This record gives sequence, structure tokens and C-alpha cells, in this order.
Amino acid sequence: MAHQIALGESMPTDPLLLLEQLTAFPHRGAASKSNAKAAEIIVNELKKAEFSVDFQSFRTPPTYLPVIYWLIGGLITGLLTIQWLGWASVILVALFAINGLLYFDWRPSIFLFLPPLVQAKNIIGRHSLPTAKRKLILMAHYDSAPVSSLYSRQSKDGFRNSIRASMVLMALAVPIVGLSYHLPQNNYLLVIRILLSMYFVGQAILGTAVFWQKGYTNGASDNATGVVAALKTAEHLKTQLKNTEIEIVLTNAEEVGMVGAYYYWKSLQRQSQLTDGSLYLINFDTLGSGQLKVITQTGSMTLIEYDNIVTQSAINIIQNNRHFGQVSTGSWHTADFDSAWFVRAGIPCVTLSALDENGLMPHIHRPEDTLDHVDTQPMLLAIDLAKAVALALDKKSYTLSK
Repeated sequence: MAHQIALGESMPTDPLLLLEQLTAFPHRGAASKSNAKAAEIIVNELKKAEFSVDFQSFRTPPTYLPVIYWLIGGLITGLLTIQWLGWASVILVALFAINGLLYFDWRPSIFLFLPPLVQAKNIIGRHSLPTAKRKLILMAHYDSAPVSSLYSRQSKDGFRNSIRASMVLMALAVPIVGLSYHLPQNNYLLVIRILLSMYFVGQAILGTAVFWQKGYTNGASDNATGVVAALKTAEHLKTQLKNTEIEIVLTNAEEVGMVGAYYYWKSLQRQSQLTDGSLYLINFDTLGSGQLKVITQTGSMTLIEYDNIVTQSAINIIQNNRHFGQVSTGSWHTADFDSAWFVRAGIPCVTLSALDENGLMPHIHRPEDTLDHVDTQPMLLAIDLAKAVALALDKKSYTLSK
């Protein structure tokens, strides 16, 4: 951490005006000039709300595109060179397949560290409380996503099944290339290797070609709404919490693979703060269309369940408070929320997101993710719900680890 910033004195910005400011740029792609300008707005907002501010710098791929190209390139190279490279091809396919499975199950993999790498930063605002018994982390990512044709005709099951099919074929590539080493003249195995290579190339084209035409999304719903919700929740809570200090974490490179949240999680791990029962987290992601949901389940290949005191507190509030009558629980068909690192580590957390009647997030990763397609009601409800959860847990006298 570095670059401490002095406190400001002016009043915080209205949430809708702040949303307009964050969406005034064409995009907020990680490490881009627009990303840096958005960071300036966020820092200014934190200063006005009298939070101290630090930056956490880290290295990351600029988008998930290099990850895809590394993965596909490694798999295809191994599949098509087995006659010449022998065991080296088998090892290459195994290495890239294993790390591909890890990446698409949203776990640490080598692809987070392969070039090209750019310098990005998380923004961390703190409001210290000498009497605090625990820490509330309010998290949202402020980068925006590359445009992808994979989201043009979403279906919840179809998208999940597409990811799972690719993961199964990655795993299948390992025994296929191993058999090909032992049976180099087998034409059936040759055909299978060619078909697998064609499939992987097709997936790479489908997943990345539109970005080269249209670039990044504006990211109004995903995730300017989440940033506004996190900032405004923090501003409201800083004078109301008696036993809890606030740390607001605006992460970068979430759209690469939750990279900023990974580095923040690792920093807490190094400080031995993950197991002492003093931390809990509220994550805000994509609150611009549909109905507000308390996410209870995500996962692409392996299941992630949000079953902890923070999620249960949110569920109890929406079930017993008429103000939240339109809020319900929901599930997401992949695991790509920043909170994935924390729930897997046993940190009590809840993710608040907005889904439509089909369980989807309209317009995400599409050119249509602009301010004119945003309904601010889920965002404002998320602020109210997060405040209610934090105030309820602030009264608890015990640790929150289980």
C-alpha cells in the first residue's frame, strides 16, 4: 500500500450524479486512460466522504483475451506436434489444460501472470474506528468488460453448459494426446486431435473477435452501479457503526478474472486476517437492470454456496422487512464475482446483484450496457439492504467466521 491521500472537506456526490460521472467515459478497461480517470473520480468521492485512501498496485493481463490466446495456443501446439515433440507435447497439453480448468473455475492459474502484463491498481478507502471489533469490507469492481458475442443471446443454462463443455474438452485433450504418443499411427486419434483444435480455435474467435471490432463496454450496469452502491453504503454507515470499521475496496481487472480481488485477498492472507473471525464482506456487482437478488449460489464447474451469517442476515431482512418485498434470493451460472475468493476462504460474505426473470444480467458485456439502459432502483435498494445488514451485524458480540 502507498500514496496516502489527505482528507477532503466537501459534501459527497448524489448517487445518480456519481453514476453519470462514472459512465461519462467510453469505457473503464483495466489500466486504460479512462480507467485512470474513473479512479480519480472514485478517489475524490472517498476524500469528500472523509475516508483515507490507499492504492494497491499489481500486474495483470489487460483483458482476458491474452489468457484465451495463451490457453488455445498451448493446447493446439501440444495436440498438433505430438509426432515431433513426444512427451513434451503431452506435458504442454496437460499444463495448459489444468490451468485452463482452474481459470474457468475461477481459481489461481498461471494465466494471471503470463504476458502481456499491465500495471493496475485497486482503490482502498478506510474509515478507522478505535473501538472496532471487526472490519466490514465493501467491494465492487470499477473496470468494464470487453464486448463479447458470447453474451449476445444469453441463456442461463446454455452459457453454463458452454463453459462446462469447453472444460470437459480441455480435460479430454490430455488423454487423447497421451494415447497419440503411444499410438502415433492411429488415424482416429489424429482426426480427434484436429477436431479438438478446430473447436478451440472456434471458441477463441467467438469469444474475442467482437472486441477487436467494438472494444470495451461502457460498463454502466457492470459495474458503475456497484461502485456507486459501495461508495454510498460506506458514506451512510461511517457514522452509524459502533463496533465495525469500514474498508471500501474498489477492485480493478475483475473482468480479466477477478485479478484485483485476488491480490487484495492474498494481501489479507499474508496479514493472517482471513481466519480470525474479524472480517466480513458485502460485494456489489451489476445492479442496473432486473430485480435485486441476494446471491446464494454460483459456480461454473464446482459449486460455490453462500451459506454464512452475512448472507443469512440479508435473507432474514428481505423476508421480514416490507421495504425489501421485491428482493429475493438468486443464483448465477458462473462464479465470476469478486467474492468467490473470499467465500472459498471461509470469509462470511454476501453478493448483491440484479437479475431479470430469466436469471440473467441484461446487456452485460454488450455495447448496450450504457446509462440509458440502467434502472437505478436495484442499486438504491442494494444500498439500503447493505446498510441494514451491516447495522444488524454491528450489534453482534461474537466473531463472524462461521
